[in-house]
Amino acid sequence: MDYTNGTAVLPVEEEYEGVVYYLLKWKGYDDSYNTWEPSSNLDCPDLVRQFNREQRMREEAANLNPPKTQNELEFEAFLRAHARDGPPISVINDVDDQGVPPDFQYVDGYIYGENVPRPETLKETLFGCECEDGICKGFKCKCLKEMNKGMLYYKRDTGQVNVKPGNVIIECNSRCSCSARCPNRVTQQGRKVYLAIKRFAEKGWGVVATKRIESGVFITYYYGEIITSQEADIRGNKYDEVGRTYLFDLDFCDDPSNDTSACLYTIDAWRFGNISHFFNHSCDPNLVVYPVMTDNGDLRLHHVAFFSKRVIEVGEELTFDYVGSVEKHEGAETKLDDNIKSEIIEKYICRCRASNCRGYFHSI
Repeated sequence: MDYTNGTAVLPVEEEYEGVVYYLLKWKGYDDSYNTWEPSSNLDCPDLVRQFNREQRMREEAANLNPPKTQNELEFEAFLRAHARDGPPISVINDVDDQGVPPDFQYVDGYIYGENVPRPETLKETLFGCECEDGICKGFKCKCLKEMNKGMLYYKRDTGQVNVKPGNVIIECNSRCSCSARCPNRVTQQGRKVYLAIKRFAEKGWGVVATKRIESGVFITYYYGEIITSQEADIRGNKYDEVGRTYLFDLDFCDDPSNDTSACLYTIDAWRFGNISHFFNHSCDPNLVVYPVMTDNGDLRLHHVAFFSKRVIEVGEELTFDYVGSVEKHEGAETKLDDNIKSEIIEKYICRCRASNCRGYFHSI
């Protein structure tokens, strides 16, 4: 503590009847001798200016980082207990008193619904590579050579995705000899980006970056309950009544010219989900979706993996396009009655405010 004229101004001041008082610490005396003095009694202008400057900085910092509410703290405790798929997730809510969404369960994997193949059966058709030293290279790796056109779809030094959307990425699996740090296991290494769940006045919960995210970086999988397309139709009708949008069809292989490739499964992240449960829609999104295969030989049950489409700055919301999430085969479009289309457009009003906003965020 810096003393001037035998005193120090403590970080406390009060105003009484229009007069500002400062709490003084006297050099050589303990705190029991501290006294409140009016500003007119002080003969240490430099120390007062320093105190006032530091006080303003403290107030500005408090405004930028207000104390957490009880609901925010409880939400963060909930996330610490259940979200183990990456760095801690913070919660920001200066809009209302909402906390953990009711009936929501955070999961770091899939919940398998009725009549959906279990993980152990999906490994039967897998084959693995025998790359040496845990390093997979395109011209030698069996996985890359036979499944990824002999190419590594990630930048070897950074792990950033290096292939255009619309391509399925097939990573190494549990039958491979390479290590967990293999450059062809990017999504299996988990979420590495720093995120916060933030409350917005117009659209509820969303997700923002708390550290800068470079382009092409893996964000997370879309986890939830995998259900059959028949069950998805039933739930979808109920969800449409209340404007709920958490169904994600696993339809990358959906080819209208091939009856055997029709979409059979859907991920429902309404009740079970991870951080992606809170991603909002934008007609100009900064996330892009890729189908990714890991320990699974059935393309109809591919992962839905989010990657950054461009650089995402601190405080920027993470969004994806609900309407055109996964690039599919040309001609795979939904055909609806014009009246139903009008109802959907009216119910699912888009509030992304992008310059290219289409006005709604539901497939029609």
